[in-house]
Amino acid sequence: MDQEDRQEGRAPRLTPNPSRQGLLKRLLGGLRAPASRTDATGRSASASPGGPARFGRYRVLERIGQGGMGVVFAAEDDSLGRRVAVKTIAEPDEAARKRFRREARAAAAVNHPNVCQVYEIGEDSGQLYIVMELLCGEPLSERLARGPMPVAETVALGRGMLSALGALHAGGIVHRDLKPSNVFLTPHGVKLLDFGLARPLPAELTASMEATADLTRSGVLVGTPRYMAPEQVQGQEVDARTDLFSAAAILYEAAAGRPPFLGQNLVQVLSATLHEQPPALSGDAAVVALDRVLRRALAKRPADRHASAADMLSALESVASSPAGATAAVARPLTRLVVLPFRLLRPDPEVDFLAFALADAVSASLAALPSLLLRSSAAAARFAAESPDLKAIAAQADVDLVLMGTLLRAGEQIRVSTQLVEAPAGTLVSSQSLQAPVGDVFRLQDELAQRIVESLSGPLAGGKPRRGVPASARAYEFYLRGNELGRQWAQVAVARDLYQQCVDEDPNFAPAWARLGRCHRLQAKFFNEQPAENLQRAEQAFQRALELDPELPVAHKLYAHHEAERGFARRAMERLLGLARRNRNDPEVFAGLVHACRYCGLLEASDAAHRETLRLDPHLWTSVVFTWWAQGQVDRIQEATTDADDFEIRALSLHAVGRTSEALQVMRRAAARALPPVLADVRRDLTALMEGDPGALHALRSTVALHTDPEALYMYACCLVTGGDRQAAQRALARAVEAGYAVPQALRQTWLAPLRGPALDELVARAESGRAEAERSFREAGGDALLGL
Repeated sequence: MDQEDRQEGRAPRLTPNPSRQGLLKRLLGGLRAPASRTDATGRSASASPGGPARFGRYRVLERIGQGGMGVVFAAEDDSLGRRVAVKTIAEPDEAARKRFRREARAAAAVNHPNVCQVYEIGEDSGQLYIVMELLCGEPLSERLARGPMPVAETVALGRGMLSALGALHAGGIVHRDLKPSNVFLTPHGVKLLDFGLARPLPAELTASMEATADLTRSGVLVGTPRYMAPEQVQGQEVDARTDLFSAAAILYEAAAGRPPFLGQNLVQVLSATLHEQPPALSGDAAVVALDRVLRRALAKRPADRHASAADMLSALESVASSPAGATAAVARPLTRLVVLPFRLLRPDPEVDFLAFALADAVSASLAALPSLLLRSSAAAARFAAESPDLKAIAAQADVDLVLMGTLLRAGEQIRVSTQLVEAPAGTLVSSQSLQAPVGDVFRLQDELAQRIVESLSGPLAGGKPRRGVPASARAYEFYLRGNELGRQWAQVAVARDLYQQCVDEDPNFAPAWARLGRCHRLQAKFFNEQPAENLQRAEQAFQRALELDPELPVAHKLYAHHEAERGFARRAMERLLGLARRNRNDPEVFAGLVHACRYCGLLEASDAAHRETLRLDPHLWTSVVFTWWAQGQVDRIQEATTDADDFEIRALSLHAVGRTSEALQVMRRAAARALPPVLADVRRDLTALMEGDPGALHALRSTVALHTDPEALYMYACCLVTGGDRQAAQRALARAVEAGYAVPQALRQTWLAPLRGPALDELVARAESGRAEAERSFREAGGDALLGL
């Protein structure tokens, strides 16, 4: 960025490599200067002088390029004395000639500074040609070969591309073939080329891609396929939003230095386009803001993208206008890794817990690395198999690397062998074999994590895994066994006892205290086991964990749920925002903010935190459906949930808007699912209420009396209203607001209409006061910038 641009706060102009300025460069997509060629008229054409002497009134000066569609010449217009580019079309059939003429006329009607101007279409001795503006500079493809662009330069590139697309779309033209070689950089800005002039029919599409497929030395497919939108890949109808997808793919590559969708061949690239998400871009606030814009434009469904080029351009301008947007920030795509459960080569009840627990421990250790994004243990567990399907893992978990390994016990020794491989290609990155006494497994975890970092020294330079091991092997075994059992409702009490044994053995091991706090919270809320005592124990355990390790992510995330349910959602939100400022790349921190912001009444922020979570990990669960419930978005809840995992919120939202028969079907389909006692009672009571059982209200009132979670109280109040018990519903709402449910939007929903009156108005006012205080705290903590609001 030069000094003038810095002073005026503008994004820098896009200019080609200074050493190339003023030179005639390749004009159109994929143009190459061949050694020799015979053109469609039978005349010799070559990179040296020769070939056709004229096209109508245009005198050929030299051949400047050749592509799959034809040859391009520099020429001079005898009439006007100006230099132009003349592109010929190679051997067109009649259908191609008609399409060429029709679309060339439409393109010539577009007059825009970022569109290469078309002057004329003609024919000479049966050879079709098109005359256009002669440019100096270089194609974007050549600029990208020299490395990624800073954010400010990427935004300037996007500004030119989207301005051009807006003009094309306004003229009824969809480009359909955006790629770096069709974007030209001149000393005066971006010029878009070849707009809509070479649209292949669906049947021709595969053939043309296979004919031009070119593998680089790294095995990455180059050319049109990696910039195609999913609807193009599937041969469906395209529109302006198709071009926005392609533009975003180009801008992603410009910022990240790699295409968004990779593969070793055409099939893999197209599969990635259909099913995978590109890695999140990491860097300063400008990088994250740019990534949010691009991620929306790269949505698989056209309906989820920006509505128009102007809409996307406005979002990009917001990045440029922010203080961070004028910096020379450079993006870095995060490396995404999943550690699969280890496979036991021989059944052994004494060490089988290590299959999941050791993998979980390695993940936790690596999660501290700022350039590495670890998929959750829950996601990893879905892919436990003797022969993992790397293609399925890459598509379903959106990862670049997979760590898989085996365990074998021999006497008092345990041997771990691991392989770190690329997904979906299966290319081996590194392999490790470690051995240690059975009673010293934490040394295995520690050394394994360090070796993984060393094998990825390039992208993870300077990073160190987190050393989170207790003082003794015995304490660590208690902890790992607790992690394994804590995944199951039926084993929460056993996991609690194991964590207690761990902290008895090593009182200074913070992760065990954090997970012990979670178990106490679950015992109180879902098992109704000494609720007051267990909630107090949970508070003490979480506080102890953060006292021992103030930066421990798992402690912050688990504690936030406890705080929100105990009336301290604003405190939890402030703490998580601080954690997010220090580590923007932890998706679970943002998942925690979904919860905390909702309890504070900041529903827009809660939804934004959900989007930020998915930007980092598209498969991580958040509680956003409860945010949509508070906003009254019942249809959105139904679209995003399943009976298997979200039956309660699906049924409640349907029942609240009078769709009781549908709600009852959801509840009945979930009847066989194993649940802890309190949830099982709620399922029974709600089913009875929907079936019209007269005793259901009494049972539901009894259930409500056990709860202190303000959001649960609100939901039960909604059920009591639909059941006709307004007084009980009013009492439940009052308890919810008193307990910290500062969500006035939820109190104004239509399903609470029977309660409208002075009493409800007072509750809304109290909730609004709490929401306003939380909003002030949110803004003071920088929440708007962190979540892109």
